[in-house]
Amino acid sequence: MRIDVWSDFGCPFCVIGKRKLENALGMFAMRDKVEVVYRSYQLDPHAQNRTLTAEQLAREKGMTVENLKIKQAQVAEMIKREAGLDVSYDTVIIANTFDGHRLVHFGAEAGKGAELTERLIRAYLSQSMNIADRNVLASIGSEAGLHEEGIAEMLESDAYKDAVKADFAEAKMLKITSVPTFVFNNNYAISGAQSEEVFLNALNSVWEEENKLQSLKLEGQSQGDDSCADGTCNVMK
Repeated sequence: MRIDVWSDFGCPFCVIGKRKLENALGMFAMRDKVEVVYRSYQLDPHAQNRTLTAEQLAREKGMTVENLKIKQAQVAEMIKREAGLDVSYDTVIIANTFDGHRLVHFGAEAGKGAELTERLIRAYLSQSMNIADRNVLASIGSEAGLHEEGIAEMLESDAYKDAVKADFAEAKMLKITSVPTFVFNNNYAISGAQSEEVFLNALNSVWEEENKLQSLKLEGQSQGDDSCADGTCNVMK
């Protein structure tokens, strides 16, 4: 079974959804038969790399500073509770994530895609690092076991730009307009940070259907079901 996950590093619901899926996989009997692939998505493709004061950010969002701080505290508490990650929005550096997604593609070839996704989420949300800074990205990649010089060379080139853009194009083709979105076997989708129960039900349903189809093919028959048995995920045409 393959699960493609479209997400972005600064998205609070993406990190929560990632944790929920991981927890569900921990309870799934066939975990070693599941491949999880992290795909590129940008919530703000035009984001500029900057640090904003609370006053500046509140003004941009059309909120009072007090309401902004209340909202940020609520989101930070939610991430801590649901994903176990400490977030300080007072020091988060707003960054364009395109090169970070390139790094994930680069690392995926060495089996480091999932690890780099986690490291970039932590760097952005919890460690207040500028993940648009190529020196920062090279350091993060090096910590994951990649060669720092190789990362620097890759980032200075056009490598993996087309791969990132291809992820964007596929998301558009699949009508993905929000993240996180989890696509099972390129047929069923779950959107948002759903519960472990929802993910586990989907895993069991897709696994059961996959094996039914394999059995039918072996028997020379053709038959399929276009819906998750538990009704918790959507069919993607």
